Amino acid sequence: MGAKRSARLPGVVWLIVAAGILLSLFAGHQVYRNAEAKAQEQFSFAADQVTLRIEERLSAYALVLRGAAGLFDASEEVDRSEWRSYVEKLRAADTLGYAQGIGYAEWIPTESLAAHEARLRAEGFPDYRVHPDSPRDAYTSIIYLEPFEGRNLRAFGYDMFTEPVRRAAMEQARDTGRAALTGRVLLVQETDTDIQPGTLMYVPVYRQGAPVDSVAQRREALIGWTYSPYRMYDLMEGILGDWEQQDGQAVGLRLYDGEVAAAEHLLFTNRPAPGAPHDSGFHQQRLIYFNDTPWLLAFDHLAPGQAIATRAAWLTLAGGLIITALLGALVFTLSTTRARALRMTDALTLTVRERERELETLLTRLKTIADRVPGVVYEYRLQPDGRSCFPYASDGMQQVYGVSPESVREDASPVLSVIHPDDLDGVMASIRRSAEALTPWRHEYRVIHRDGAERWLFGDSLPHRETDGAISWYGVITDTTERKRSEIALRAAHLEAERFREALDHVGSYIYMKDRDCRYTFANRATLELFGCSAQSLPGSDDSRFFPTDIVRRLRKIDARVLSGESTTEEIPIHDATGRHVYLEVKTPIHDNGDIVGLLGISTDITTLKEHEQQLEHLAHYDPLTGLPNRVLMADRLTQAMSREHRQGRHLAVAYLDLDGFKAINDRHGHAAGDQLLIAVARRMKEVMREEDTLSRLGGDEFVAVVLDLDSEAVATALFERLLEAAALPVHVDGHELAVTASLGVTFYPQAEPIEADQLLRQADQAMYQAKLAGKGRYHRFDADHDRSIRSHHETLERIQRGLRQGEFILHYQPKVNMRTGQVIGAEALVRWQHPERGLLPPAQFLPVIEEHPLSEALGEWVVGAALAQAAAWKALGIELPVSVNVSARQLRQKDLVPRLKRLLDTHPELAPGTLELEILETSTLGDLALVSGLLEGCREIGIQISLDDFGTGYSSLTYLKRLPAGTVKIDQSFVRDILDDPEDLKILDGVLRLASAFDRQVIAEGVESVQHGDMLLRVGCELAQGYGIARPMPPEAIPDWLGDWRPPPRWAELPTIDHEARPLLYAAVAHRDWARRLAATLMSESPERPPLDPSCCNFCFWLDQLREPMGPAIEHLDRLHRRVHGLAVELCALLDHGQGEQAVERLPELYARRDALLEEIERLLG
Repeated sequence: MGAKRSARLPGVVWLIVAAGILLSLFAGHQVYRNAEAKAQEQFSFAADQVTLRIEERLSAYALVLRGAAGLFDASEEVDRSEWRSYVEKLRAADTLGYAQGIGYAEWIPTESLAAHEARLRAEGFPDYRVHPDSPRDAYTSIIYLEPFEGRNLRAFGYDMFTEPVRRAAMEQARDTGRAALTGRVLLVQETDTDIQPGTLMYVPVYRQGAPVDSVAQRREALIGWTYSPYRMYDLMEGILGDWEQQDGQAVGLRLYDGEVAAAEHLLFTNRPAPGAPHDSGFHQQRLIYFNDTPWLLAFDHLAPGQAIATRAAWLTLAGGLIITALLGALVFTLSTTRARALRMTDALTLTVRERERELETLLTRLKTIADRVPGVVYEYRLQPDGRSCFPYASDGMQQVYGVSPESVREDASPVLSVIHPDDLDGVMASIRRSAEALTPWRHEYRVIHRDGAERWLFGDSLPHRETDGAISWYGVITDTTERKRSEIALRAAHLEAERFREALDHVGSYIYMKDRDCRYTFANRATLELFGCSAQSLPGSDDSRFFPTDIVRRLRKIDARVLSGESTTEEIPIHDATGRHVYLEVKTPIHDNGDIVGLLGISTDITTLKEHEQQLEHLAHYDPLTGLPNRVLMADRLTQAMSREHRQGRHLAVAYLDLDGFKAINDRHGHAAGDQLLIAVARRMKEVMREEDTLSRLGGDEFVAVVLDLDSEAVATALFERLLEAAALPVHVDGHELAVTASLGVTFYPQAEPIEADQLLRQADQAMYQAKLAGKGRYHRFDADHDRSIRSHHETLERIQRGLRQGEFILHYQPKVNMRTGQVIGAEALVRWQHPERGLLPPAQFLPVIEEHPLSEALGEWVVGAALAQAAAWKALGIELPVSVNVSARQLRQKDLVPRLKRLLDTHPELAPGTLELEILETSTLGDLALVSGLLEGCREIGIQISLDDFGTGYSSLTYLKRLPAGTVKIDQSFVRDILDDPEDLKILDGVLRLASAFDRQVIAEGVESVQHGDMLLRVGCELAQGYGIARPMPPEAIPDWLGDWRPPPRWAELPTIDHEARPLLYAAVAHRDWARRLAATLMSESPERPPLDPSCCNFCFWLDQLREPMGPAIEHLDRLHRRVHGLAVELCALLDHGQGEQAVERLPELYARRDALLEEIERLLG
């Protein structure tokens, strides 16, 4: 309780100190607030005094100016000397103070300006003029300004009425009859140095005796103004004097023109800018009005920190803090005397407890260390009466013996019971010996755990005799089971190695081991006998002891590879006294814990095996009859030669040779004679060939020659002739003269495409048969290009057929529309090949291949079926959309075309007649027109529409157009694409439209790539169209969304069709646009062809001449515009011809502007 009480006493002290500090701060703050309020009151009084002085001074200045105005009332005419005398009297009386001066500005009507300037120049101012110069309704001019010197000379003749701020004050003074102040201005008296804001005061001067009761009368009577300009800093110094010490206050002032403290209206300041973080608690404002002109005065103390008398506040705070400190010290002294004694007692208690904790920590650490030591750390005690126990054992007792340390603290029998029965007597005997002699106890023995596991233990401890006669041992028992097992395994391995070495001595192969220095460490008996040394003298020897130098070098290279981690198999030939022997060396590295410590080698004598291999190798690669390379060896040499010749950029030839007439000789004279003939012919052909070339026999009477290193294919011709001559020489066999000829086919490598060796042989074989067909006894060259073309065509046909079978073909659809109404009239089905490797292929990449092949009929029928199925799918969605399909010429000539199409239509009975349209090329109808017409008529009878596709590109005939039952003519895109630039194409289009109209056919144009193409087509009367400018071909699933989004350009519905009589104007516009394009290309060096510069030679004039008579004056105007364009073109080409092409290009916008003006006039005429 005493300790707690002493602990509370310092808290009371701090409470007293805190209360004293708070009271002191409060008292000091109150004294400061009183001083602050008094200082603000004094500063407010000073601001009021400054405001009053400014108002008084402005009134005084106004009174002076009114007195000056009165001078004009008192005198008939006030001249310059009279004015100077008046002003000097005012300045002598110090009435003006710090004003810039006092002056008079005269009102000058416009008609009096010249007389006014003449009058002033006559007074001795020859350069006098009213400025600034500019015509206006009336003028004013400063004619008197005293003192007339220094800065004031700059104002002489200045018309203040031209400046808005001054004019507003002058008009206010004129209309009110009272003095008026301007806003902030820059005085004309200012120079480049010491620039100050300025203001001016005006008082109106009226004619003597004139009435001035109303505004109108005052304006009529005005003759001028007396005025005074003020530089504001000079003015305020005159008004305030030392403004920073007004009534003992450091007054800061900002003076603004107007009621708002805006920076642009600031007239005067002696303190920081407004809005800066310097406004203090003294900040206040005053507003004064001078004849309705407001001035805002913003006051603040320039030294607010010095304005407040803070000495009393600081003294009050200091006194309170001193009293608080004294009182706290007294209470603290009383409270700490008893607490000190209590703290000493507590310190002693803490020291004792700390020592106890340290001892406990030390014991814990020792126990932890003992428990972490492998095995058991223990104390074993043997009593004089024979009882024993373990007073201390670490936790390892449980792991080593399988019993807990607590169970053997009084009795050691649980430990003795687990000792192996065969080892128990030995353990107890060793304990007795250690106890008798007090020598260290060290013993190895076994224990058996409850689970039957047997473990090896090793005990090591020191004995100590206790005072009661007991013996205590302190030591460690460790588990040595793993080490014991390793020793047993090592002995077993050593025994096994001895047996293995004995077995190796009975192996016929040569087995040995080397260390990392390539020195022998072991060899079996066969190896020792080969080396001629003993097992004792071998270790440490290297290969130089047993082999020649060249063999040693090779063996060391092999050993280095093996010691780097590689297993090797090598054949080593060795020559000894008994002849040449070949040994197969197999070597592998020896690893120990991941490191290579040596190598193991096994060597076998394979001399006999190699001899057999060589015999088999010769039989496998050479013809047994002629000794020539056979097919296998020839193929290998050909492959190698092809690779080598390709790298070196040279040629080789493969010649396939067959003997003509050999079979007849063989049948007549027997096989033996035939063999002799083959041997002789082979030898002769071999003799005429070069050493590096290869002649091989494939079998029977067939030979192949591989000719290498050819500079060109022509070089081999002579060799082929020699081969034919050698084969044709007669051979004498058994008194008979036998003779044959040879047919030879040849091909060359490399070729345009990659090729394999077996393909070369097949090519040469084919060429050889061509030689036989041509008459035998000759050679024929294989045509690789022709063969490649045939193969490519067949491969493509097969691939298309497989693609059709596997469903790789798809249809895209391109909408067809009425451009004027926006109606979608159908969609053209366009086939695409979704190739798995090459992606989406357009029809141009596969349709030409099958054009004359039955495959075109199958693909065409698939397209019709797929298009009908898609139309049915759209109909199910509520979309009625006819589909058109292109039909090939071969498909069109099918006699059963109509039944086939009817079967396809019957599968979709829900489709309305006219849903399917066949688009027929003009060229498809050539031939039997009657047959084609009949088939198409049959198609129409079953509800199929017919369209004549790509009209104008084929054999266009009026007969065809008349007889073919086509309801629609489709104009080929080649005529539509250039109608914007080529009047000839436009004229062809116009002609086709007229022709179709004459035969009552509707026309659709394809290739509409832009809105402008659509404009042109509508103008010539073609409303149906398709093309990229309307919609690109798209997958069928995209059609519904496109139908929902499709909107034609609004202007298409409004474009009128141009009458035939006016269409030459349209052709003229197209011709002119094309002419301008070609001229621009010439100027930009994109085209060497220059269009005609003479306007009379231009195509434009050709079309225009056709309209001169009906259109008259309008054509003349167009002609003038046209000649202006050509005139500029002549100038630009002249620049280009004189090397000034860049200047010509820079003027191209002028050319375009004139071109557009001409085209706009044509558009206007077209209406």
